[in-house]
Amino acid sequence: MNQKIHFPVIDFHVDSIIQQRLFGYRVTRRHKARKKGQRFIWHADVPRMLDAKYAGACLGIHYYPFETAAAWYEMLQQIEYLDGSISEHEKVLRVRQKSDWAKAIEDGKLALSPGVEGAHMLNGDIDRVLELKALNISYLTLAHFSKNSAATPSLGRGANEQDRLSDFGVDLVAALDEADITIDLAHVNTPGVLHAASLSKKALFCTHTGVKGAHDHARNLNDEEMDAIKESNGVIGIMFATNFLAGGKANSDRIVDHVEYVIDKLGYQHVGIGSDFDGWVPIPQDMADCVDVHNIAEILKKRGYEDEVIEAVMWKNGFEMLSGLRDALSDEEE
Repeated sequence: MNQKIHFPVIDFHVDSIIQQRLFGYRVTRRHKARKKGQRFIWHADVPRMLDAKYAGACLGIHYYPFETAAAWYEMLQQIEYLDGSISEHEKVLRVRQKSDWAKAIEDGKLALSPGVEGAHMLNGDIDRVLELKALNISYLTLAHFSKNSAATPSLGRGANEQDRLSDFGVDLVAALDEADITIDLAHVNTPGVLHAASLSKKALFCTHTGVKGAHDHARNLNDEEMDAIKESNGVIGIMFATNFLAGGKANSDRIVDHVEYVIDKLGYQHVGIGSDFDGWVPIPQDMADCVDVHNIAEILKKRGYEDEVIEAVMWKNGFEMLSGLRDALSDEEE
């Protein structure tokens, strides 16, 4: 086990659940890490997150990039699997309300919560927002790798840089705010991000992304989008997918380059970790699995950052976002 662990971790986006649905990959069972820089999966599970002293993570819920009735029912099955697995594990707490993030930390447990990746799973039904609330999800991503009734992606099927949110998307933002479900802007195109930011009254997430100021890629946020998320008192999670961070193979330093760009542009209060482990992406060449997440803290330390900044990046900003403290702080400022 890595002996250099000094900070807890809250990871905004880990994709292990879909591997269970596809391959029977049990999230509560320990899996052996493959070689460093491995592609696709075998990055994370509950035992290794506990090894890495994770305080919590949001587990992505997915479906193929098509808006169909089947998507909703697949989502339900993935959440049911998550809930069933967690109920068997004494060291894990399924987050069902925002205060549970603090309860898990207080009790020394790993907090886990589903994040639904893509409004296509609603299949155009706004009433399903209330059902999402009853399922105790932490966030809904407005788009994934496909255009849907609400929003357009920056990369994928139907991607373009012209479309704002649809009328349904405008209604969806209002419904999510009303239901106190955090809006995630990962994957959304620039006009959609800016449109959502102009409408929402809550702190906004971009759970897993890179930033164009560190590497110019369609999947990454530009400075205007970053400013809009900061204006909401939101947080940007930097992903570990080297194809988006660097255009190819890279080490963990490239993750920190993106983190550092956000710190320089917005302040350290607005950046965190959204690894995208198990998300069918290549991870850095010096990482084998989620235990190596602490490369980030070590590199930040070597670059001269104080513990207060490193703690904020590794977990505190995520904790504030997921526990609703960001919304409370925004209300106080108003």
